Amino acid sequence: MLDSRKSKTYNENKVVSIIGQGTTIKGDISSKGTIRIEGTVSGQVQSGDTIVIQEGGKLKADLVAGQIIISGEVHGNVLAHERLEICAGGKVIGDIMAPRVSIAEGVLFEGKCTMKAPGEMQQAAQANRQQAASGAKE
Repeated sequence: MLDSRKSKTYNENKVVSIIGQGTTIKGDISSKGTIRIEGTVSGQVQSGDTIVIQEGGKLKADLVAGQIIISGEVHGNVLAHERLEICAGGKVIGDIMAPRVSIAEGVLFEGKCTMKAPGEMQQAAQANRQQAASGAKE
């Protein structure tokens, strides 16, 4: 059955913020538009649109966005509300959650993959945060 709900259109080509090669950021990044990362980021990255990790990008961060495309290296959890793509040469060490996942041949992925319908992603993300918080208290 087709989903009659209107879904948001994401555009990885309309880049609003660029973290260039040779740039290092420690802290949280939040943007309503697309973020392209070619440098190094430690912290958390959140976008209302798309996060694109280029080949040279290295992150020790949790990612949250509508769409996430990874060609670089990510150490952290990844939550895409609509779509996650890990391109050839990409590396993800951490758990991934998305309704649609595409993993190319030759990718290094170590973690757990959870796929749920778009409406269920928020509930799953909240459950994971609560589980992580209770684990940190022990």
